Amino acid sequence: MIFIPAIIVAALLGFLAYKIGHKRNGKKERSWVITLISVIFGITVLVAGILLVVVLDPEVEIQGEIIQVSGLYKRNIALEDIEDVSLQEGMPEIIDQVNGLSVGNTLRGTFRIEGDELSTMFVQKNAPPFIYIMTGERLFLLNFRDEEDTEELYMEILESLE
Repeated sequence: MIFIPAIIVAALLGFLAYKIGHKRNGKKERSWVITLISVIFGITVLVAGILLVVVLDPEVEIQGEIIQVSGLYKRNIALEDIEDVSLQEGMPEIIDQVNGLSVGNTLRGTFRIEGDELSTMFVQKNAPPFIYIMTGERLFLLNFRDEEDTEELYMEILESLE
């Protein structure tokens, strides 16, 4: 996770800036300015890291009998649990966000969809098509910003199921 190292770096920079500023100049005003700048820098790095992790396409690999989706809210989907796979142009209606993140058109995590079912999504809402993977437990939705990448993954999943 990028969050913990970013927080640690921001805290260390703030502490070091405070100490250096305080030693060089006995005036507390200057050391507080340096500390404030360091904290603002740390927060900016943290927010940029979060946004970067959220907006990047998930990394999806088929390894053996498992589809591994990495990144934020990573999941493993066992091929033997898959009941149906399809490529569709639309998404189901989202009723509620259960344990997920919705930033702009990016959806990551678990959402309650129409029919009061749970769905785990790794999608860009504005970039159809969507890969629907139905297991006995829930519906998984995957896609990438690039339509060709989504279609290529869909074909790989179909080949793995044969």
